[in-house]
Amino acid sequence: MKNGLSALAYLFIALFIVVSPVSAGTNDHPLKFSIRLSGEAGFISVGDINTGLRTFNNNPRFIEIRKTNPTWESLEGNIETLNGLFANSEAELRIDFLRKFGLGIAVSGFKLNRRNESFLRFINIYDSSLSFTYEYSYEPEIMTSAPYKVSLYYYLRQSAKASIYFNGGIGYYKGKMSEQFDFRTYDDPLTYDSWTNRHWETEWKSTMGIHVGVGVELQMGRKLRIFTELQGRYARIGNFRAIQQYETGALPYEETAGWLYYFTMDNLFVGGRQADLTVWEVPPDYSFEFIANVRKARIDFSGVSLKVGVRLSLF
Repeated sequence: MKNGLSALAYLFIALFIVVSPVSAGTNDHPLKFSIRLSGEAGFISVGDINTGLRTFNNNPRFIEIRKTNPTWESLEGNIETLNGLFANSEAELRIDFLRKFGLGIAVSGFKLNRRNESFLRFINIYDSSLSFTYEYSYEPEIMTSAPYKVSLYYYLRQSAKASIYFNGGIGYYKGKMSEQFDFRTYDDPLTYDSWTNRHWETEWKSTMGIHVGVGVELQMGRKLRIFTELQGRYARIGNFRAIQQYETGALPYEETAGWLYYFTMDNLFVGGRQADLTVWEVPPDYSFEFIANVRKARIDFSGVSLKVGVRLSLF
């Protein structure tokens, strides 16, 4: 976090040094300071962890079973993705250095912690005396810390009552993720024939993202303005170091330290291909699941949000 804050601080200082002489040379518009306080609601994409959950739950075989409800197969439950909706608050210091330009540095209350647990049971019935049951449970989680942002404002239209503006800038984002996966299969409800437990958890990782927005500001008094703003952002975090614990009923306990990878594979029990995440130091050259599309896994904070708030002039 210190490196990210330092980068933002250096950028803010550099911009301040650049704009101060410009403002000083503009006699009719000295530096003006204000505080923006806003509430924000929107969504983030979440990223690869949701892709894995969604492609497993919505594989073609499960879709067909839900649609036709055949007598030889049944399905109970759903594997749920993580909810990307959020609401938070934000405080920003604004410096207007020209009539149409301003600079802002903000800290957000955005601390997203999403976690759920879901279960799915798939039963394959061969005849009245033989059936196989497959049980899956997932418990994914993502966590974030409050981002810090630097923005440049440009006022397209200004008047005594209403103003239209655009902004854009960079932000410092930080996050981590984890997942518990349990799989059991049996042909007798009282006896588990096979089981697998897998848990991985990443370290905290940070990145710089970009954002752009458009808003309308209404003058309510000499020092008070209200505004509404639509903002979009692009921010992805990848290259996660992680630790994974893996255990089955047939193999001994395994612990792996390495990188968290995203990949696609053939599901040998259900059929079809799905995405998944696991930890490797180096991806294998070959597997029975025919893995492909291998890359480092990511959290995706990209999305859209709506802000409403006030701007208070200081001096």
